[in-house]
Amino acid sequence: MEFEEAKEKAVRYLVLALRTQKEVENKLKKLKVNDDIIFEVIEYLKNIGYIDDSKYVDAYLRQCLSIPKYSAYEIRMKLIQKGIDKELIAKKLKSFDSNVYEKQLVEKLLNGKLKNMEPLKQKAYLYRRGFKINDMFDN
Repeated sequence: MEFEEAKEKAVRYLVLALRTQKEVENKLKKLKVNDDIIFEVIEYLKNIGYIDDSKYVDAYLRQCLSIPKYSAYEIRMKLIQKGIDKELIAKKLKSFDSNVYEKQLVEKLLNGKLKNMEPLKQKAYLYRRGFKINDMFDN
């Protein structure tokens, strides 16, 4: 596959949703594109602003804030799985007030899904999900 064809496939992939650099690389590898051409396509897409992992993290964090579902730890792990640089994640999560966010999410869980569980099971569930439970329980 030549550069133009690979570029066209990558752009079609990006039109559907915002993607990370790693996701685009994986898609092109799956299409059996040569590594040199993948590098050229990625650089081209970065230069025109179609791929920007920093913007991806910002959008992902906005989405997580609007629909609280994951702990800060889970958000971090999901971004790592998507191939985002750990330093970029750490930088972006510093500006993200995870304590307030996590307290709201824990309250939501305790008043909903975990309402009828005994306290020890509630703590275990929250711990497995990556919440800092020591700060949230008085006992």
